[in-house]
Amino acid sequence: MDTFGILAVTDTSSIVWPLLAAVAGVATVLGLMLVFRVNAFLALIAAAMVVALMAGIGGLDPMKDVGAALGSTAGSIAILIAMASIVGKCMLDNGSADAIVTAAIKITGQKRAPLGLMGSGFLLAIPVFFDTVFYLLVPLARSLYQRTGKDYVLYVMAIACGGAVTHTLVPPTPGPLLVAATLGADVGMVMVIGIFVGIPVSAAGLVFCNFMNRRVNIPMRPVAGMRVDSPENDAEDAAQTGHAPRKVPLWLALAPVLLPVIMITASTLATTFADGEDRAKIAAAEVTNQTDFANQIRTASAQADSPESRIVNSSKLSAQQRTGLTDAQATPDQFLEALNRALLDAKLFDPAAFREVAIPEKLRSNLLADHLRTKPVDMRRINRELLELTYPKWLAKHQWDSPMRLWADRLSGLGNASFALSLSAIIAIATLAWAKQRSLQALAGDIEESLMSGGLIILITAAGGAFGTMLQRAKISEAIQSMIDLQGSGGITVMVLGFVIAALLKVAQGSSTVAMIIGSSMVAAMVNVEALPYHAGYLVTSIGGGSLIGSWMNDSGFWVYAKMGGLTESESLKTWTPLLIVLGSTTLAVSVVLATLLPLK
Repeated sequence: MDTFGILAVTDTSSIVWPLLAAVAGVATVLGLMLVFRVNAFLALIAAAMVVALMAGIGGLDPMKDVGAALGSTAGSIAILIAMASIVGKCMLDNGSADAIVTAAIKITGQKRAPLGLMGSGFLLAIPVFFDTVFYLLVPLARSLYQRTGKDYVLYVMAIACGGAVTHTLVPPTPGPLLVAATLGADVGMVMVIGIFVGIPVSAAGLVFCNFMNRRVNIPMRPVAGMRVDSPENDAEDAAQTGHAPRKVPLWLALAPVLLPVIMITASTLATTFADGEDRAKIAAAEVTNQTDFANQIRTASAQADSPESRIVNSSKLSAQQRTGLTDAQATPDQFLEALNRALLDAKLFDPAAFREVAIPEKLRSNLLADHLRTKPVDMRRINRELLELTYPKWLAKHQWDSPMRLWADRLSGLGNASFALSLSAIIAIATLAWAKQRSLQALAGDIEESLMSGGLIILITAAGGAFGTMLQRAKISEAIQSMIDLQGSGGITVMVLGFVIAALLKVAQGSSTVAMIIGSSMVAAMVNVEALPYHAGYLVTSIGGGSLIGSWMNDSGFWVYAKMGGLTESESLKTWTPLLIVLGSTTLAVSVVLATLLPLK
């Protein structure tokens, strides 16, 4: 049964103070944002400081640790977010986004224009922020209404539906991007999972859009400053630059969107196939004398601080597997199964136990590193190298660099998300220069504008990472795990937990991105993500679904929808808010179903 199990706790001091530190940190974030209207970056840094001070992190200089955690997070996401900002800005200015939208509507036809608008928003919100996507597509909704004289709210809601889904589920949008990094999920697989989850969610959202369109009658109203693409606007641009703008072909318009998806997916597939070989796993042919090897581990395991005792007492072993190492009647297959299981233990190495083994400095550094994000196949490789040095008489050296692994290594550079987005940015900038015949000075201004919009998001995401790191170092994970037993739950409880936390944060402070950042940091501090029976990408989408719930007047997306769509606050509460509730709830449901049927573990 998938429920929380509350355990008896004898040492309450071990859980009370970490929980108080966590509560104080969350209260600081929400209090500063809601009561004092403090910027999210400042609120998150203040919360990280509160947690660090209460947990005694950093001694008399906790800001040093907070700054280091912030820098670590920024180093992993700054290039991605900056390049995504450039791509989004250039696609809007060079006509690529308009070309994609026009092509989508040509495919669907005017009668199915809502599907085209929803699909366009779905695709464009992968590299482009939601507000710019909505700004781009609303003129098309207005043009369609002028032709049909009906269904304006359907058109507007369809745009919001597609854009909101990928904005919260598919990297390189900052929210899901940072959640993937926080949970240690591969970005390429998160992109794939996000798209597969997002398609049925968007379909359900479009059904709800049609339902609301029949229940409300909202006319199109004038919107100040709303520019609709037209020959007159092109003529105005030509008068300013002295050159008529060129039309961007569809293949070139799609290149900045599809290129990173293709590159990252290719690298992910190659790495997945290479990991599937699991070449560090010990095979019977790689053990010189298995009987003597088993006897050595069985007889020496009674000695404290010995390599054998570390292997036999590994937390990765079940009672039955431990018997496979210690029982003389155990079969060779049982012995190898238990030994390979122990190789997955991130805490197998202990300097005192392996003091007589000559360990190279590089391997020692790998063994002592923080393996919270280390994949099981890599953990097994590191520990296999340790055992090869410990038992050279019985255990042969493994060959890690197979042809598939070499291909994976070659593609890893090309599939690096930052590199792929950098190439996309170059293509988008070059397309802008060609289509609008921009001068170098004008291009520099465009890039600077896009980086200014992305800079704040980088700061907020980095501060959220620092806050999450302080929560982890405050041992909130151990405190909560001592009260909540997630073993045997099937992992569905964790998905619901992430969904609820993100939803509560979204209702409280309004930003989906901030809700995802803080929510993922808290979930990562509560559970061992690697132990879940499904790919962490499903947990990413569950948290993203929660961040959609409860959008109202404290959400900037609410005002983008209302002001750019020409709707009143009351009309927005009747259409936008319930739409996002439907999208968020459906996201959780689809994530749970797919994680059960196709865990991808």
